[in-house]
Amino acid sequence: MKLVKRLILGSAAALFAVGGAQAADLPLKAKAVEYVKVCSLYGAGFYYIPGTDTCIKLGGYLRAE
Repeated sequence: MKLVKRLILGSAAALFAVGGAQAADLPLKAKAVEYVKVCSLYGAGFYYIPGTDTCIKLGGYLRAE
């Protein structure tokens, strides 16, 4: 019975130690996001690729039964 009690207490102590170590890791501040700009040169639905002067239009077709 003492062995089982020690095993349970040891497991609980290990879980608290691991949980405490992970909680100490602070998240880093995220970099600024460059949002997508509308490209009106080619018409509706075109957007600039961030960081470039290139326009692109994404589209697709979906068929389901």
